[in-house]
Amino acid sequence: MIVHSRLLLLRTGKRVKSRREVIEQCGAALPGLRIGRANARREKLIQAAREAFAATGFHGTGMAQIAQTSGIAVGQIYRDFANKEAIVAEIVARDLEDFLSERGLCAAGATGDPAVVRAWIGQFVACENPEGGRLVAEIMAEASRNERIAEIVRAVRERMRSELTSALCLLVPASVSSSRFIQVAEMIQTIAAGVFQRRVTEQDQPSPDVIRALMTCINAAIDGLQHDAGASETDASAEAALS
Repeated sequence: MIVHSRLLLLRTGKRVKSRREVIEQCGAALPGLRIGRANARREKLIQAAREAFAATGFHGTGMAQIAQTSGIAVGQIYRDFANKEAIVAEIVARDLEDFLSERGLCAAGATGDPAVVRAWIGQFVACENPEGGRLVAEIMAEASRNERIAEIVRAVRERMRSELTSALCLLVPASVSSSRFIQVAEMIQTIAAGVFQRRVTEQDQPSPDVIRALMTCINAAIDGLQHDAGASETDASAEAALS
């Protein structure tokens, strides 16, 4: 190898890298390759788990089934996720981020346009195309008997309430008490959850007329916040005038 390298050097005038140098150069690129492969493996695993949980339920799905569907060894799955609950946590976290980010509430809030925020709330409540409805229903059912899953669901609800409260703050001046914002946010969440559950079993229900009636109640609650804000500002102005 050394003689061959020296001959090439004489002929071309360029130094040929040694075997060790080649290995070291390739090794420097390996971490990035490993991360890419690990991410691809997790994506494949998560998709297989989604399909399995939706088809056979949380209890009816074992790691062996997920391994068979994904083509990933059971041992490797356990290196990526401690248990099935950890897989569910990953699925829920990804879906929530997607729901709230580019396509959802965060994007609506970023516009700073109250009409856009109200329109998003209307779409959220109507839930016309509930993606992954069977899987969500399965997770909700499991939450009633599995404390780890219940913790995940509570965390999602808290995040949603926080984001809804922030969105309502765009519609109403901050002079209203935080408890009133939270009350309306929870009202929206509760109505949306009921509509979602109905959609999972009967996609064409509730009817558009019912959705409009529900949105009338929600808009009235939002208008009530705005009225409270106006009253608070009037009281503050009166106090300032007296002082």
